[in-house]
Amino acid sequence: MFMKRYLFFVAVLFCTLLADAYDMSAPALRDSVVIDSVTGDKRTYKLTDSKTLKPFYWVYNYLANSNKLRSDKIYDGGFVFGPAYNINTGFAIGGGYSALYTFDKTDPTLRKSTINSFFQVSVKGIVAVGVEGHNYLKGDRRRFNYEFSFTHYPSAFWGIGYDTSMKNYDASVAWDRNPLNRGVPNEYRVDSKQLLLKFEGDFTWRLADNLFFGPKVDFLYSNLYTNSNPALMSKLLELPDGSGYQPFTQVATGLGFTFTYDSRDFATNAYSGHYFSFQQLGYIPGLNKYGFFTTDLKYQTYAPLWKKCILAFQAHGRFNYGNEVIPWIRLSSTGNQGMGRGYFFGQFRDNNVIETQLELRQRLIWRFGVVAWVGAINIFHDFKHIYMNQTLPTYGFGVRWEFKPRVNVRVDWGFTKTGNSIVFNIGEAF
Repeated sequence: MFMKRYLFFVAVLFCTLLADAYDMSAPALRDSVVIDSVTGDKRTYKLTDSKTLKPFYWVYNYLANSNKLRSDKIYDGGFVFGPAYNINTGFAIGGGYSALYTFDKTDPTLRKSTINSFFQVSVKGIVAVGVEGHNYLKGDRRRFNYEFSFTHYPSAFWGIGYDTSMKNYDASVAWDRNPLNRGVPNEYRVDSKQLLLKFEGDFTWRLADNLFFGPKVDFLYSNLYTNSNPALMSKLLELPDGSGYQPFTQVATGLGFTFTYDSRDFATNAYSGHYFSFQQLGYIPGLNKYGFFTTDLKYQTYAPLWKKCILAFQAHGRFNYGNEVIPWIRLSSTGNQGMGRGYFFGQFRDNNVIETQLELRQRLIWRFGVVAWVGAINIFHDFKHIYMNQTLPTYGFGVRWEFKPRVNVRVDWGFTKTGNSIVFNIGEAF
C-alpha cells in the first residue's frame, strides 16, 4: 500500500511538472542551446518537424530550457510540486517557487541571489508556508539572509532528553500495537496541534575577502493549542524546582550577531569551497519569559571527486546556556536546518546538539542526479552527560532534478533509529 501511494505521488509530481512547463513567454526557438551548469558543456536540442509531436513543443521547450544559464535575464523563477511522507504527519503534497536574480546586471562575477518559497499540506493536517532568501548586494559588499515560515503542525511529544524521549517512544509504539488500546489516548505520547510563526534574518558587511559580520534576529512564536494528554505534557515540562511547568504557548526573541567565512561558489548548491558561521544570540529577560544564551557553530566543505560528483560534509553544534530553564520551543532538536533527515522536527530535544553528515552527490544523465548520505546526531543536556550510545544515526538516498541553474528539486528518503520519511524540497539540504 505504501509503495502504491508513493508511486501515485511521484506520478502527480511528473504530471505537475509537465503542467507547470507551459510558459507563454518562452522564446519560440527552433534549436535550443543549453549550458550544463555542472560541466559547462554546451548541448543543442533540435525540434522535430512531426505534426504529431509539435503540439508538445512547450513541454519540451520548458524542460530543455528551465535551467538554461542566461545572462540577459535579471530575474528567472518558476513553480514546482511534489510528494512527501513522514511517519508522524503522513502523506503530503508540497510545492514551491524558486528564483535567481541579481542586484547588478553589469557585474557577471556577482553571485546570483536566490529566493525559495514552499508550501506543504498533509493528510494529517499539516499546513506550512514559508520563504527564504540569500541576497548579495552590489559588489558583494553587503549580504542579507532571511527565513520566514508559518506552520500548523500536528505533532507528537515524548519529552525532553534522550532517555525520556526514547523510553516514552518505545512505550507509545507498544501501546499503539495493542488492539485493546484502540481508540484510547496514548499514555506515553502527547499528540498535539501547534501553530508556529518563525522569522530569522541577518544583515552583514564584508570585512575582508569571504569574511562577513553583522547583526542577527531570531523570533519564534509557538501556540500548542490542543493536546491529547495535558497531564503528561505538564509533567514533561515540569520546572526543575518543582514550582510548576513551562507554559504550552511561548514566544522567544533572540538578538545577536553572526560572523561568517564563505568561499562557496554557490550558496544553495556548492560544488567547491568552505563555509563557516559563528552565531551568538541573547534571549533577553523582559522580551522573553526565560532569559538565556545560544551559541551556534556550523562548518561545511565541498570537493569535486570526479566528473559530475561532489562530496559534501557538514558539522553543526548548537548550545543553550545561562539559565536552568531553557524554553522547550527553543531547545536544540532533531529535524532542523536540513540535518537529521528522517527524524521529524522536535522528535528529540535537549539543551545542546552536535550533529554531522557526509553526502555524495552524483550527476547522472541530462539534469537528473542521485545522492546518498550518512549522518549522526547527539542531543544532550550538558557536556557531563554526553554519551556515544545515545547517538542517533541517519542515512538515506535521494533523487535530484535541476529545476533552475544550480537549484535542484530534491526528494530524499531518510532512515533513522525510529522510522523513515520521504521529504520533498527545493535546494540541497546543505
